[in-house]
Amino acid sequence: MLEGEFAFLHGEEILRAGEGSYLYVPKGTLHTHDYVGESTGRMLMIQTPGGLYERFFEEVGKPSDGEAGPPVFEDHPDVAGIRATAAEHGLEIPQPDAG
Repeated sequence: MLEGEFAFLHGEEILRAGEGSYLYVPKGTLHTHDYVGESTGRMLMIQTPGGLYERFFEEVGKPSDGEAGPPVFEDHPDVAGIRATAAEHGLEIPQPDAG
């Protein structure tokens, strides 16, 4: 993490990571992250081997306008489209547990 504090779901464990932290997520491990800090947050992400998922992020990503999106992924206006694009790139975004 370069700046700020993030919470990561890594498998079934929730980890908090701040500036200077490093997190390794093995391929195939369910994971997500959320910014939980008070000020600006920045992180550097590296995927190896390269070339696997960059196109997915290019297709669904958009520049930040400073406004946060929906806090729950399922509330995103194009969640079905994002899941479909993920599947095209060999990624799975599972449905949330009903609970």
